[in-house]
Amino acid sequence: TAGTAMLKKPSSLPCGRQLPAEGLDQKTDAIAWERRLTAHLASKGLKNSEQRLKIARAVLGWLGHFRIQDIARKVQEEHAEIGPATVYRAVNLFMEAGLLRETLVGDGGETVFEVAVGGHHDHIVCLDCDHIFEFHDSAIEELQEKLSARLGFTPEKHRHVIYARCSYKSR
Repeated sequence: TAGTAMLKKPSSLPCGRQLPAEGLDQKTDAIAWERRLTAHLASKGLKNSEQRLKIARAVLGWLGHFRIQDIARKVQEEHAEIGPATVYRAVNLFMEAGLLRETLVGDGGETVFEVAVGGHHDHIVCLDCDHIFEFHDSAIEELQEKLSARLGFTPEKHRHVIYARCSYKSR
């Protein structure tokens, strides 16, 4: 069906940098997502609708990070009967259920999301091509813990985003 089509991912970015191997096992993750969403909705006294499932498939089919506007546009292209307000409400439910996480807020105030798989990681935003790269560095994490303790804080969460120019562009 249209909502479950796999997207082809380019192998490199405009700057020439190779994209890291990443992505979801869409079939397995879709099943786990549906179960988790159904449990969350049941806890709120709601049922899982076909519209929510179509939106969930669009989210799971998206490669990488996205804005709600991106998903709303994709859903509208594939399912004209689903309006943007329904997509916004569904994304909020996905966030409540722990299926999505907010990655960062862009300069224009738009929120960027990602599917909540894997452990904690931070982000580098390429200012040349706008691609968001994920990384984890235990030394950075340890330094943040030490700094917080030294200043008398107990960290609950953090978001580390580096905005950088791509060194590959000049190659």
